[in-house]
Amino acid sequence: MENDNNTKRIIQLYFGKHFSRPGRLLFGCWLRTKDRAAEKTAILQTFWEHSAAKATAETREDWDALQKHLQVEPVRRNSVPMYRRWIKYAAIIAWMLLTGAATFFVTNRLKPVGHVEMAELFVPYGESRQVVLPDGSQAWVDAGSLLVYPIDFTDTETRTVYLTGEASFIVRKNKEKPFIVKTTYLDVQALGTVFTVTSYPSDSCTRATLEEGSIRVDVKEGTHAPAILQPAQQLSYSHATHQVKVQPVDTSLYKMERSGYLIYENVSFNRLMTSLERKFNVTIHYNSRKYADGYYNVKFAPEESIEDILAVLQQLIGIRYQVESNIIFIN
Repeated sequence: MENDNNTKRIIQLYFGKHFSRPGRLLFGCWLRTKDRAAEKTAILQTFWEHSAAKATAETREDWDALQKHLQVEPVRRNSVPMYRRWIKYAAIIAWMLLTGAATFFVTNRLKPVGHVEMAELFVPYGESRQVVLPDGSQAWVDAGSLLVYPIDFTDTETRTVYLTGEASFIVRKNKEKPFIVKTTYLDVQALGTVFTVTSYPSDSCTRATLEEGSIRVDVKEGTHAPAILQPAQQLSYSHATHQVKVQPVDTSLYKMERSGYLIYENVSFNRLMTSLERKFNVTIHYNSRKYADGYYNVKFAPEESIEDILAVLQQLIGIRYQVESNIIFIN
C-alpha cells in the first residue's frame, strides 16, 4: 500500500508541473521501468478517466507527431470506427504533450550510450530517509521530497541526480565524474563535499548550502554567472524576483538537522508552518495575515512531538490551537 501511495504521489507531482525539464526526462525513464508497472498503469488509467481533456483541431497534429516519434504507422483518416476509438486517447496524449509527458515515449533518444536504469526515492510527509548512492555518496532526503538517480554511474559521464524537495549530500570524490544535483532553478555541482539543497515547489526560494569543500551553483534563469561557494555559505535564488543572494550560515545547524533536530532561524510563520506540516504529516489551518510580519528563531529536539512543539509556540508566540486527528487549527 505504501508503494502504491508513493507511486501516486510521484505522478501527481509530475502532472502538477513540479519537475524541472531534466526531472521530466527522468520521470519518463522511471515510468518506463518495469518496477511496479501495474500500479503505474492503474494510476495513469485513473488520471485518464478523470481528465477533462477534449479533442481539438490540434489533437490530430499532436497525435501524428507522437506517432512519428514512435515510428508507428499513422491511423488512416478515412477510418471512422478507428478514429472514434482513439479520439479520447489522442486527446489525453495531446494533454500529456502540453505537460511534457511525451518524454515517456522519447527519452531513449536522450539517454547516454547504453541503457541507464533509474531509481527513485520518495519520502512521504512525516518521514526522512538516508540512502547510499551507487558511488558510495550518501544522501539524507527530507519529508515530501523526491530523489531520482541512476542505479549505476558506470555508463554516465557525470553523477547526476534530480531533486524535488530537500536533501543533504556527502559526496565521494571522483574528479573524472562530477556530482551534480539538478533542481527546477539551480544545478549544484560538487567534486567531493558536504552540502544541502532545498528545492520545494511551494517555497519562494531555492537554496544551496555548503558545509565542507566547494560547490558550483548555476542558476538556470536569467544571465547570472556561476557562483563558487565556500564553506559556511548559502546561495538563495528567489523564484519571484530572480535575485541571487549569498550569505554566511551556521553549518553546525545542518549537522544537527541530520540527527533529527528541527532548527529555524529567522523564518516566517508561513515557512515554519509549512515545514511542520511536512515533518509531522499534518495539515495546519491559520490566518496568514495575522502572522504575516512575524519571524522566529526556535529549535526542537528529535523526540518532541507536534503537540510539544505547539505548546512551545503557544508560550513563544501566544498562539491558541486545537488538534483534531492530523488537522491543526491555529487561532
